[in-house]
Amino acid sequence: MSSEVSVLRHNKRKKKEMSPLSSRLLSLPDDVALNCLSRLSRLDSAALSLTSKSHRSLVVSPELCHTRELMGCTEEYYYVCLSIPRDPTPRWFILRRGGPTLDDAAAVNNSVNQRLRRIPSHPYQPPKSSSFVELDYGIYTIGGIINGSPTSEVLLLDCLSHTWRRVPSMRVARASAAANVVDGKIYVFGGCKEVDSSNWAEVFDPKTQTWDTLPLPDDDPEIRRNTSMVDKSVVMEGKVYAVDEEDQSFYYLPREGIFRRGNHDSKPGNRKDWCAIGKLLYSCGTRGKILWCEAEKLDWREVMGLDAFDWCLFGLKGNYCAENANIALKLHCTEDGFSRLSTNSRGNIVVFWKVHIPSTIDKKSFPGPGKFLINSTKTLELWCAEISLKRSPGGEIWGKIEWADLVSELDPLSYTVKVLYSVSLNI
Repeated sequence: MSSEVSVLRHNKRKKKEMSPLSSRLLSLPDDVALNCLSRLSRLDSAALSLTSKSHRSLVVSPELCHTRELMGCTEEYYYVCLSIPRDPTPRWFILRRGGPTLDDAAAVNNSVNQRLRRIPSHPYQPPKSSSFVELDYGIYTIGGIINGSPTSEVLLLDCLSHTWRRVPSMRVARASAAANVVDGKIYVFGGCKEVDSSNWAEVFDPKTQTWDTLPLPDDDPEIRRNTSMVDKSVVMEGKVYAVDEEDQSFYYLPREGIFRRGNHDSKPGNRKDWCAIGKLLYSCGTRGKILWCEAEKLDWREVMGLDAFDWCLFGLKGNYCAENANIALKLHCTEDGFSRLSTNSRGNIVVFWKVHIPSTIDKKSFPGPGKFLINSTKTLELWCAEISLKRSPGGEIWGKIEWADLVSELDPLSYTVKVLYSVSLNI
């Protein structure tokens, strides 16, 4: 009897010593188990994760994501953070690209596949003025304003498990700071009153979970004087480009630890959501315009092929019926301005905008032949589109609308809804 008990104990010890990946999926070898799971969609993987805790830990493991990347089995998702009136806590959503869109005949009845799906939000995320960066399948929410005062707290959303945790706080409380990722580290500039302090800029190392300061340069008093607020920043070729409140540009080279002053912005004004594609910068202009420039020159020019009439033509698709005219009208609302501009892994631009539809729409000023009424209930919608870019022989940048779709229907009383952040991830 004692020998049988010892054998059972020995077998239990062997099971504990087995590779976790092997024991979680019918004792398959690690590479085989990962190979099988990487071929499942995230939807199927989520269903599998419900069967046991061990399966769940495997489905949300970084090893599985890396295997998906190597096998080319990743899926594109947009993570979107919205500030919706009457709700003090920002809400997080996920949007999966794929399936029917407005380009497909079945899209009208099946567009629900393209809607934002809510994921867990953090109950204590600052309601405004936070900065966001994405790193290693996670989204960091940095600083912000809570009860009227800046905070130094940093939150992390794990995009694999959709869980939240706190990470070490910054040395200084910040609001509307510039935050960027270079070489796996997070660099944060400004957003605080300590302009002359070494705490004006900080860097976070996720591996050591520590913050270190980045002192301002002693050899350039202009940078020290004009950097109380950094309005825009972007990373390009390992450099952090930024523009301060005086429209003076500067850049920081993290690998050398060097600050350098650049040119003044050629066209000071309200431009937001800077992003880099290749060696060019892009940003949101006014009235739905997308602008581009070279980082060294900051001579902003408009992306061609994206005026209100182009959006309408895309919606009409050569058929001026009431249904297409309704879609074209909603695309025409891009003229009111974009709520958010970002990029994806294909080097394309992704934009969000709001569509407010009154009870009755008079088409007198709508581009196109004929005049008629479109009847509808008063609604508020959030739309999304992807725009590819191409440079012409003459040096101009032209945009092409790849797709556009309704992604969320909102309460009409929430017209001041804001898209705080959006990012495209291949998982």
